Amino acid sequence: MPPRFVLILWPAIDKLLLAIYGIKALKADGSSIMSFHLRRYKGPTKVLNDGTEVKTGDTIMELHLNNGWFKRRRKLNIKATQSTREILGSFEQDLHFVAQQMVDGMFEDVAALHATTLLYVGAKRLGFQVDELPDSLWNRGARFYMVGLMQLYHLRGDRVSRLKEKHWELREVWLSRAALLTKYGLKSS
Repeated sequence: MPPRFVLILWPAIDKLLLAIYGIKALKADGSSIMSFHLRRYKGPTKVLNDGTEVKTGDTIMELHLNNGWFKRRRKLNIKATQSTREILGSFEQDLHFVAQQMVDGMFEDVAALHATTLLYVGAKRLGFQVDELPDSLWNRGARFYMVGLMQLYHLRGDRVSRLKEKHWELREVWLSRAALLTKYGLKSS
Protein backbone atom coordinates (compact mmCIF):
# COMPACT_ATOMS: atom_id res chain seq x y z
CA MET A 1 0.00 0.00 0.00
CA PRO A 2 1.42 3.40 -0.95
CA PRO A 3 2.35 5.72 1.93
CA ARG A 4 -0.17 8.51 2.45
CA PHE A 5 2.29 11.30 1.54
CA VAL A 6 2.95 9.68 -1.88
CA LEU A 7 -0.76 9.61 -2.68
CA ILE A 8 -0.71 13.36 -3.31
CA LEU A 9 0.53 12.44 -6.82
CA TRP A 10 -2.26 9.96 -7.57
CA PRO A 11 -4.97 12.44 -8.73
CA ALA A 12 -2.53 14.03 -11.20
CA ILE A 13 -1.41 10.62 -12.48
CA ASP A 14 -5.05 9.55 -12.74
CA LYS A 15 -5.97 12.62 -14.83
CA LEU A 16 -2.97 12.06 -17.07
CA LEU A 17 -3.91 8.41 -17.68
CA LEU A 18 -7.53 9.37 -18.39
CA ALA A 19 -6.32 11.81 -21.05
CA ILE A 20 -3.71 9.48 -22.58
CA TYR A 21 -6.10 6.55 -22.97
CA GLY A 22 -9.21 8.61 -23.73
CA ILE A 23 -11.07 7.10 -20.80
CA LYS A 24 -14.49 8.63 -20.29
CA ALA A 25 -17.49 8.10 -18.06
CA LEU A 26 -20.01 5.67 -19.48
CA LYS A 27 -22.84 8.22 -19.18
CA ALA A 28 -22.33 11.81 -20.32
CA ASP A 29 -23.64 13.21 -17.02
CA GLY A 30 -20.91 11.35 -15.07
CA SER A 31 -23.46 9.40 -13.00
CA SER A 32 -22.06 6.00 -13.97
CA ILE A 33 -19.78 4.01 -11.69
CA MET A 34 -17.92 2.77 -14.77
CA SER A 35 -15.69 4.53 -17.26
CA PHE A 36 -14.39 2.98 -20.45
CA HIS A 37 -12.29 3.22 -23.54
CA LEU A 38 -12.37 1.13 -26.68
CA ARG A 39 -9.21 -0.56 -27.86
CA ARG A 40 -7.98 -3.32 -30.12
CA TYR A 41 -7.09 -6.58 -28.43
CA LYS A 42 -3.40 -7.36 -28.97
CA GLY A 43 -2.98 -10.72 -27.26
CA PRO A 44 -3.30 -14.27 -28.52
CA THR A 45 -6.80 -15.61 -29.18
CA LYS A 46 -8.66 -15.67 -25.86
CA VAL A 47 -11.40 -18.28 -25.49
CA LEU A 48 -13.98 -17.19 -22.93
CA ASN A 49 -16.04 -19.54 -20.79
CA ASP A 50 -19.05 -19.27 -23.11
CA GLY A 51 -16.95 -20.27 -26.13
CA THR A 52 -16.56 -16.74 -27.52
CA GLU A 53 -13.17 -16.20 -29.13
CA VAL A 54 -11.59 -12.79 -28.78
CA LYS A 55 -8.97 -12.53 -31.52
CA THR A 56 -6.06 -10.19 -32.11
CA GLY A 57 -7.47 -6.99 -33.60
CA ASP A 58 -10.99 -7.38 -32.15
CA THR A 59 -12.41 -4.32 -30.44
CA ILE A 60 -12.86 -4.68 -26.70
CA MET A 61 -14.40 -2.28 -24.20
CA GLU A 62 -11.87 -1.70 -21.46
CA LEU A 63 -13.70 -0.92 -18.20
CA HIS A 64 -12.44 1.34 -15.41
CA LEU A 65 -13.92 2.67 -12.20
CA ASN A 66 -15.24 6.22 -12.49
CA ASN A 67 -13.37 7.72 -9.54
CA GLY A 68 -15.55 10.84 -9.80
CA TRP A 69 -18.52 8.70 -8.74
CA PHE A 70 -16.74 7.84 -5.49
CA LYS A 71 -15.40 11.38 -4.96
CA ARG A 72 -18.90 12.88 -5.21
CA ARG A 73 -20.27 10.46 -2.64
CA ARG A 74 -17.33 11.03 -0.34
CA LYS A 75 -17.83 14.81 -0.50
CA LEU A 76 -21.51 14.35 0.29
CA ASN A 77 -20.53 12.00 3.13
CA ILE A 78 -22.80 9.27 1.78
CA LYS A 79 -21.89 6.26 3.91
CA ALA A 80 -24.78 4.06 2.76
CA THR A 81 -23.29 3.94 -0.73
CA GLN A 82 -20.40 1.98 0.70
CA SER A 83 -22.47 -1.20 0.86
CA THR A 84 -21.43 -3.95 -1.52
CA ARG A 85 -25.04 -4.45 -2.55
CA GLU A 86 -25.44 -0.82 -3.61
CA ILE A 87 -22.12 -0.72 -5.45
CA LEU A 88 -22.94 -3.97 -7.29
CA GLY A 89 -26.37 -2.50 -8.09
CA SER A 90 -24.68 0.51 -9.68
CA PHE A 91 -22.50 -1.80 -11.77
CA GLU A 92 -25.59 -3.78 -12.83
CA GLN A 93 -27.30 -0.55 -13.93
CA ASP A 94 -24.27 0.38 -16.01
CA LEU A 95 -24.09 -3.10 -17.57
CA HIS A 96 -27.80 -2.81 -18.51
CA PHE A 97 -26.96 0.57 -20.04
CA VAL A 98 -24.06 -0.88 -22.08
CA ALA A 99 -26.26 -3.76 -23.26
CA GLN A 100 -29.00 -1.33 -24.31
CA GLN A 101 -26.44 0.80 -26.16
CA MET A 102 -25.33 -2.33 -28.03
CA VAL A 103 -28.93 -3.23 -28.89
CA ASP A 104 -29.40 0.34 -30.17
CA GLY A 105 -26.37 0.02 -32.46
CA MET A 106 -23.67 1.67 -30.34
CA PHE A 107 -20.55 -0.36 -29.66
CA GLU A 108 -21.64 -2.75 -32.40
CA ASP A 109 -18.12 -3.99 -33.09
CA VAL A 110 -17.24 -4.68 -29.42
CA ALA A 111 -16.46 -8.38 -28.96
CA ALA A 112 -16.14 -8.34 -25.17
CA LEU A 113 -15.81 -6.26 -22.04
CA HIS A 114 -12.48 -6.46 -20.22
CA ALA A 115 -10.87 -5.06 -17.09
CA THR A 116 -7.87 -5.54 -14.88
CA THR A 117 -9.09 -5.18 -11.33
CA LEU A 118 -8.62 -5.79 -7.64
CA LEU A 119 -12.41 -6.13 -7.31
CA TYR A 120 -12.68 -9.42 -9.17
CA VAL A 121 -14.94 -11.08 -6.57
CA GLY A 122 -17.68 -8.54 -7.31
CA ALA A 123 -17.03 -8.86 -11.04
CA LYS A 124 -17.55 -12.63 -10.81
CA ARG A 125 -20.89 -12.06 -9.06
CA LEU A 126 -21.87 -9.87 -12.01
CA GLY A 127 -21.13 -12.67 -14.48
CA PHE A 128 -17.56 -11.89 -15.52
CA GLN A 129 -15.00 -14.61 -16.12
CA VAL A 130 -12.03 -14.13 -13.77
CA ASP A 131 -8.52 -15.10 -14.86
CA GLU A 132 -5.21 -14.89 -13.01
CA LEU A 133 -2.49 -12.62 -14.31
CA PRO A 134 1.19 -13.51 -14.45
CA ASP A 135 3.45 -12.09 -11.78
CA SER A 136 5.26 -9.32 -13.63
CA LEU A 137 6.75 -5.96 -12.81
CA TRP A 138 4.00 -4.29 -14.87
CA ASN A 139 1.23 -6.08 -12.95
CA ARG A 140 2.87 -5.34 -9.59
CA GLY A 141 3.03 -1.65 -10.56
CA ALA A 142 -0.62 -1.67 -11.66
CA ARG A 143 -1.62 -3.32 -8.36
CA PHE A 144 0.33 -0.69 -6.36
CA TYR A 145 -1.34 2.10 -8.32
CA MET A 146 -4.85 0.65 -7.95
CA VAL A 147 -4.47 0.09 -4.20
CA GLY A 148 -3.47 3.76 -3.96
CA LEU A 149 -6.59 4.76 -5.90
CA MET A 150 -8.73 2.70 -3.53
CA GLN A 151 -7.07 4.40 -0.58
CA LEU A 152 -7.86 7.83 -2.08
CA TYR A 153 -11.31 7.28 -3.50
CA HIS A 154 -12.81 4.58 -1.30
CA LEU A 155 -15.63 6.23 0.61
CA ARG A 156 -13.94 5.55 3.93
CA GLY A 157 -10.42 5.79 2.56
CA ASP A 158 -7.60 4.28 4.58
CA ARG A 159 -9.81 4.06 7.67
CA VAL A 160 -11.04 0.72 6.36
CA SER A 161 -8.89 -1.78 8.24
CA ARG A 162 -9.20 -4.46 5.58
CA LEU A 163 -7.85 -2.06 2.98
CA LYS A 164 -4.48 -2.05 4.74
CA GLU A 165 -4.46 -5.66 5.91
CA LYS A 166 -5.65 -7.46 2.80
CA HIS A 167 -3.20 -8.62 0.17
CA TRP A 168 -4.90 -7.30 -2.94
CA GLU A 169 -4.55 -9.52 -5.99
CA LEU A 170 -4.86 -8.14 -9.49
CA ARG A 171 -6.99 -10.21 -11.85
CA GLU A 172 -8.26 -9.95 -15.38
CA VAL A 173 -12.03 -10.12 -15.97
CA TRP A 174 -13.91 -10.75 -19.21
CA LEU A 175 -17.55 -10.70 -20.30
CA SER A 176 -18.41 -11.56 -23.88
CA ARG A 177 -20.86 -9.47 -25.88
CA ALA A 178 -23.22 -12.47 -26.05
CA ALA A 179 -23.09 -13.03 -22.28
CA LEU A 180 -23.66 -9.32 -21.63
CA LEU A 181 -26.71 -9.22 -23.91
CA THR A 182 -28.09 -12.45 -22.44
CA LYS A 183 -27.73 -11.34 -18.82
CA TYR A 184 -28.25 -7.57 -19.10
CA GLY A 185 -29.99 -7.05 -22.45
CA LEU A 186 -33.48 -6.61 -21.08
CA LYS A 187 -34.25 -4.89 -17.83
CA SER A 188 -36.61 -6.96 -15.78
CA SER A 189 -39.52 -5.04 -14.32
